[in-house]
Amino acid sequence: MLTDQATAVTTSAPSTGRVDLRSGQRRAGNLLVAPAYTGIVITALVPLLAAFALSFTSYGLLEPPQWVGLRNYRTVLGDPVYWESLRNTVSFAFGQVLIGIVVTIFVALLFNRALFGGAVMRTIVYIPQAASYVVVALMWNLLLDPAVGPINAALGALGVDHPVYFLTDSSLAMPSIIVMSLWRNLGYFMIIVLAALQSVPEELTEAAMMDGAGPVRRFFAVTLPSISKVVSFVAITWFLGALQMFTQSYVMTGGGPVNATRTLVYLMYDEAFLRLDIGTACAIAVMLFVLVVVLSVLLRVLLRTRKD
Repeated sequence: MLTDQATAVTTSAPSTGRVDLRSGQRRAGNLLVAPAYTGIVITALVPLLAAFALSFTSYGLLEPPQWVGLRNYRTVLGDPVYWESLRNTVSFAFGQVLIGIVVTIFVALLFNRALFGGAVMRTIVYIPQAASYVVVALMWNLLLDPAVGPINAALGALGVDHPVYFLTDSSLAMPSIIVMSLWRNLGYFMIIVLAALQSVPEELTEAAMMDGAGPVRRFFAVTLPSISKVVSFVAITWFLGALQMFTQSYVMTGGGPVNATRTLVYLMYDEAFLRLDIGTACAIAVMLFVLVVVLSVLLRVLLRTRKD
């Protein structure tokens, strides 16, 4: 009897010790991440809740907020400029990501095969990511200038007898911004995809080669499934960032021509800082938040279904 009790005490003591140790580790971990949690709450959650509350008010910064209910949402939804900005935002996001994923994978495959460059070329491709959007946008303004831009000079040398107005033509302004944004972001996402390509097991590729699979078949049967999670991460991350596009349009076109490059963030900026209508700007911000959540969930489900 005494032996059984001693055994029970012996076996239960380490368990209690482990529980206490885990509890202490959990408390220590919570203390370590508390500053990060506090920063997230202060910089993200509190402004989000404040924007949601102010979206139901009439607030012009110069007078106290006044409750107006859903009036701001009705005003925004009845404004044709909002729907045009929504279309521009979604078309920019899908256009950049769909083209960008293909180009990024292609460039990463070239670097993975060591067809050209190496570390120096990878650095050159990545350099635009180190520059701010303002610097890149100003540089592309010069490149696309119809009078002195080198791109128009090259087109003239190829036989184009009139300058192309990339940023003042409503049919070319958004594609030009998409190309500029793709050039700026390509290096960052290419490095991520390249790291995934270099982690693909060589045994799988060699087995496919032994089965007679060509380069295209090996890519779709072996390489792409192996990096599908990374490609999904790149697509979702890139897409969420593209939905918040503002700087490129602000610097390069000012939202024009004829609202052809005005996005939801640009419209929100106009309402808040030009018209001083904080309530309407917050309503646009809330609807943009809902759009980002819905589209990101749909994109994630689509990519997961495609992967399966």
